[in-house]
Amino acid sequence: MVRTYSEWARKSLLLRVAPINLDPGAEELPYKPVFDIRTLFTTRDIMEKYGLGPNGALIKASELIAERSDEILSNKPFSEAEKWDLILVDTPGQMEAFIFRPSSTVFLGKLSKLGNTVVVYIIDATAIERVSDAVFLWFIYVLLQVKTGLITVPVINKRDVAANLEVAKMLVENPSRLLEKASNEGFFSDVLPDLIEVATKTRGAFRAVLVSAREPGDMQYLHALIHEAFCACGDLT
Repeated sequence: MVRTYSEWARKSLLLRVAPINLDPGAEELPYKPVFDIRTLFTTRDIMEKYGLGPNGALIKASELIAERSDEILSNKPFSEAEKWDLILVDTPGQMEAFIFRPSSTVFLGKLSKLGNTVVVYIIDATAIERVSDAVFLWFIYVLLQVKTGLITVPVINKRDVAANLEVAKMLVENPSRLLEKASNEGFFSDVLPDLIEVATKTRGAFRAVLVSAREPGDMQYLHALIHEAFCACGDLT
């Protein structure tokens, strides 16, 4: 997503874009980062130094990002944020090891002081087979907003290969209709009306943005949503 979005923004909008890699466990990157956390430490380094397994190393990496946040933000492009139109921060995919750790609040708090900051929550459409899957993913979105305190926008990815896009779209635009699609899912069926009520209250004025990271043309919809997050009208429909 970072590669496709950054290339599209450069070519289509002539924007100055700075991709950032904050994933110390990445083996290969499909883009050239302006700053790469792996220049400071990698997951493998942490495993060897602290005698940790892969999961423990990811948690430790989150703590190190917070501890060394001033050092990280003293590097380009953070140190010259005004020279860039768009800084894309590629975070570790394991949210429980990064975003949901207390240390992430420290880093994100300092990052948000550099300029308008928005969290893009990417919903994997292929992970939605049942209504319960959709509701679960939406509650992660709600928790992200609460945890980070930042503007957060949901984007549905893999529209080109997903089999149940209707439910994913419903989740963002009209959660109440999910009741019509719900089948017998055990205990979940009993609590579904209450969960749908919470989803409806927290959905905001969003339209469903469906994209594929393989399709550069889809990035215009992602870009529009991010741009509108800071629009004075506040309308994301």
